[in-house]
Amino acid sequence: MAALAVALPAALAVSGWGSFVNWRAVNVREPTAAQVGQKVDYAGAQWTVTRLTRLAGGEGRAVVLAEFEAVIPDPKAFANVPCQIGLSDGEGRTWQPVFLGDPVVRKMYPEALQRALCGGPSFAEAKGGEPVRMAASFAIPASASDLKLSVALLSALPAYLSVSEPQP
Repeated sequence: MAALAVALPAALAVSGWGSFVNWRAVNVREPTAAQVGQKVDYAGAQWTVTRLTRLAGGEGRAVVLAEFEAVIPDPKAFANVPCQIGLSDGEGRTWQPVFLGDPVVRKMYPEALQRALCGGPSFAEAKGGEPVRMAASFAIPASASDLKLSVALLSALPAYLSVSEPQP
């Protein structure tokens, strides 16, 4: 009975700690801030957001094109690393990338459609020391302001890359 009095609280503490670590990885984020065009070390690679452009989408919406690249010294180490891309605004709204790109992007920046999506498959095909060029587009309300792009590699959480929309 005495051993149970010690083992039960220890088991609860270990279980609680694991739950806390999981909760923190999902809910607590530590941004690595950067500007468009700035090279930033993140998650063992050198990242640059080369374009974060807002395009008119019509009917009260806009399209944001984000192009970015990573120079990965050891592509095999990144081959199975999931990547999360998101866009948020000053009101706390968030958007995920549009699948297959937006027609506005296809018309104005067709080369962007040739870029890879962020994640393991694009990293696996990389050649060490050469940039992996990626892109994502987002359909947002035209009224959205104070936009921030986030790039998060799940292996690097809670750290993530945060890039603000350039101000005119």
